[in-house]
Amino acid sequence: MTNNDNLVLFDNIKNIRKNGEYSGSIISKCKNESKSVIFSDNITISEDKIVISQGLMVGFDKNGDKKIAFSEKSDFSWIDDFSSIEYSVIISDDIMNQYDEGQFSDAFPYTINLLHTAGLYFNDYKYNIDHLDFFKGEILKNPVAVIFNGICVADRVVIDHRGDPVFYDCLIVGRDQNEELAASYEPLVNVDDKVVEYIIILGIESLKE
Repeated sequence: MTNNDNLVLFDNIKNIRKNGEYSGSIISKCKNESKSVIFSDNITISEDKIVISQGLMVGFDKNGDKKIAFSEKSDFSWIDDFSSIEYSVIISDDIMNQYDEGQFSDAFPYTINLLHTAGLYFNDYKYNIDHLDFFKGEILKNPVAVIFNGICVADRVVIDHRGDPVFYDCLIVGRDQNEELAASYEPLVNVDDKVVEYIIILGIESLKE
């Protein structure tokens, strides 16, 4: 991973808070029951408030005795209490350029684009979701995965012959052995499904401006 200490805007574990108004490619990880992630192009941080305007929150909600994947565009704010946010990181232009250059053509004939956001995998003893075998060998667009302490945002994911996800054209945000946050671009990430917390496939409706 590429260490991006100067790009960490907020980190609850390391007690980092950089007050100011920021714009760019920002990823925030929440510490809530939904295990949600927020993608945004702006954030304002002050002594007593954090505000994100028109961010896209992705995660799992409880619906009766099931967990359902969701994506929601909205304004988000936290006043005085920041305990439900783990971190906010702004991704560097260099990493974003690598990610943009690796984007797969939407015209590829065998790529599956889902209309609505759906949960592909949720690793939980009570609310387990596992559609990996069903999509084995298929190419799915726009996956978001939470893996241990990391986040993987990829252009596409393929389920290999072992039933494990292989992510292509990835933004990775996570912690190293010293709990320091870092971000990187990886052209390919092969992951054992046992270390994955969840995989959500963003629907086309979530990606529209």
